[in-house]
Amino acid sequence: MIHISQVAPLIDRQLKLLQPKDAIQFKTYKKDRGFLIYCIDPAHFQIVETGFTNTSLITDVVSIKKYAHKALKREFPRSNMVWVTHHSNVDSPFNINDSNSQQGSLF
Repeated sequence: MIHISQVAPLIDRQLKLLQPKDAIQFKTYKKDRGFLIYCIDPAHFQIVETGFTNTSLITDVVSIKKYAHKALKREFPRSNMVWVTHHSNVDSPFNINDSNSQQGSLF
């Protein structure tokens, strides 16, 4: 769990480090809303937003950064803390479970 102010720099850093079939998930304290960033290949990412808005978008790195920052403000309007989970060997970003989860270094 990290503070909300650390999420935006973490997104920028993780977009450079994510390998294909890796995902990073951001959830609210109650874990009822959030979004997931999934690496399709080094140039294309998918963001899956769940909560206030249920959407999915596949695009490049620049657009995914902008959309992730907007999703952060939309899904975490009053949150102070965020759960961050790193998933590897993900076949589908819509079918994430804890068996392929590992907590990577966040800093």
